[in-house]
Amino acid sequence: MSDDCEIMGVYSHSTKYEYKVGERESRYRHGTFWFVRKRDEDTFEVRPLNANHLPSGLTKLVSREDFLKFYTPELSYYQDNMLPCLETLQKKLRMGRRYFNLGQMDKAEMAFCDAVLLQGDSVDGNMGLSEVYAEQEKFSQLRTTLEKLVNIDDVFREEQRHRFNEFGINLRKKKLYDDAIRFYCKALEVDENDENLHFNIARAYHAKEKFEDCRKHLECALEINPGMPEARSFMKVIKTESITMKNLEDKAEKGRSAQVQDNTMGRKKAAGSKKPISYDLDF
Repeated sequence: MSDDCEIMGVYSHSTKYEYKVGERESRYRHGTFWFVRKRDEDTFEVRPLNANHLPSGLTKLVSREDFLKFYTPELSYYQDNMLPCLETLQKKLRMGRRYFNLGQMDKAEMAFCDAVLLQGDSVDGNMGLSEVYAEQEKFSQLRTTLEKLVNIDDVFREEQRHRFNEFGINLRKKKLYDDAIRFYCKALEVDENDENLHFNIARAYHAKEKFEDCRKHLECALEINPGMPEARSFMKVIKTESITMKNLEDKAEKGRSAQVQDNTMGRKKAAGSKKPISYDLDF
């Protein structure tokens, strides 16, 4: 999604009424309402409003021709309904963030939950809840919220990238490696040429001792940015670990072979030292 979109406001939509440029007021006031942003001269983003008058749900792209035909501006709706709800939502988010920074997790959870009730796919609300649940080690709730986050198409915008990168790092530090990997892989769907994402995935795989996956993502990072010092250093560590591990495996294999040989010799000696069993010839 482009971050340079021009906000157009709230529009109503009808396939039965063709809005004509220049009319003072819309004749159609009972259709669905959409939050509209202008992506470029020929494309508009439209997103439906929920019962709380906030954008929620999947974003659609419409052509300029269809937009002018079927979408009607609703200035009073935007001012009277959407703006007050947006202000309430932002207030809840600010309270949640303030409580989180103060370490008051229960209050932060309540504030972020209120925000999510207003807008179910609020990125900031769900992100705040995820951070709270991670701190509280409520892993079931955390994974439920993460599931929502990775399925929100508005999540991995450029303006959010650094924040989500930090959150992924925190997931790894809390040893939630699978969650961190899934989070980063979702981000890769948006930008597969981000060497930092590949590096961070490699760190998580390394913690899981999945060294081949770790190496693969390090190679991707270095292919994108051959001069990335962190990836080059990490690759040296991986190679050293691989050599050490192979030496240990070889040593263990020699030990097992020697043990098997000793056991075999022991059995032979034991068999040789036994007196033969005589036949019972006393008829």
